[in-house]
Parts: sequence; structure tokens; C-alpha cells
Amino acid sequence: MTRQAVIKRLRTFATLALMLAAGCATNVTVKGDFPPPLSRPLPLHGGLVLDDKFQSHVYQDEQNRKLTFAIGAAQTAMLRSLGGGLFTRTSELGSLDKASGQDLILVPSVEEIQVAMPFETQLKVFEVWLKYNIAVYDGKGEPVADWIMTAYGKTPSRFLSSDEEALNQAAIVALRDAGARLLLEFPRVPEVQAWLQASRTVGAAP
Repeated sequence: MTRQAVIKRLRTFATLALMLAAGCATNVTVKGDFPPPLSRPLPLHGGLVLDDKFQSHVYQDEQNRKLTFAIGAAQTAMLRSLGGGLFTRTSELGSLDKASGQDLILVPSVEEIQVAMPFETQLKVFEVWLKYNIAVYDGKGEPVADWIMTAYGKTPSRFLSSDEEALNQAAIVALRDAGARLLLEFPRVPEVQAWLQASRTVGAAP
């Protein structure tokens, strides 16, 4: 076999390998609905800092690069829907520097995302773990709390038509879990509790 024939064959194998790899890739843009919560909000004007990095966050598998998981738009929609259940009034801010008149300001960021596929767990389920850092500031921009919040979602693959659909549903379950945890657990964060108590004390002073 000539050198040119060998090179041509190697190029053909490389092309086929790329095509097979592309065929096995899973690309998901998470989409779902997040109805407004039915809860008693804190009697505060809250701020949400949802920067470009948070709104466009994409998880990519660090090992084989065959999984791309765009969750930024969905997690932004979840927090926007959640605002009315957390505070009596909510303003969205581009940055902490844009704060004006808010009582508490939340700055969420993605700490970690883990995704488990059926071939990894040997189970017919897709699993998604989310880990957020919720930095909390007062209206003057002074730090109040730095809270790590986790959430989890899973979906059996056998009930869904594709891996992408199953993974999307697992992510939506995880995001709804994150929303429920934020509503229930945020007022119980010790530093937030202390701030709320102090604000009530100051408000009650003559």
C-alpha cells in the first residue's frame, strides 16, 4: 500500500470516528415552566442580580466533551418566577452596583453541576445535581450571608422518547427542587434570620 493510500485511509477512519462521536453526543438546552409559587413572601423589597454568566451558563462534560447542558435560561426563568413568592416586591438588577432601595439582594452563582446518565449508574434514570452559591447583601451592599444551596432531580428514561428529553425533565425537577428549597430554607439561614430579627428590632424602635 502506498504512502498516499495509507494517509487517505487514516483520514477516512478519522472522519468516521468524528461522525460516530457526534452521533453519540447529547446536547440539551433546558426548557420548562415554573409557575409562580403559592407562599407568603417576606415583607421586603428584594433584589435579584442575574448577570450574563448566570443567564447563559452551560455545563460541559469535562471528561469526554460529549454532553453539553445549557441551563442558564431555565435557571433564570425559575428565579424570576420565584421572586414574587420570596419578597413582596422584587427588582432584577444587572449587578450589585445597580442596587437602589432594596432591603436584601441575592446574587446567585453556579458552584457545580453533576449529571449521571443511565450507562454510568446502571439504572434507567437520568440524574441531575445542582449546587448554587447564594450571596446575600443588604441595601448598602454589605454582605449578610454566603449560602450554599443544593438541589436534585431524576427522571426514568423508559418513560421518555429520547435521552435529551429525559435529561431535560431531570433538570426541570432539579430546578423546581432548588426553587422550593430557596423559598423554605432562605429565611432559616442563620445569618439571614439574624438580619431579619435586627431589622424588626430597628423598625420597632421609637
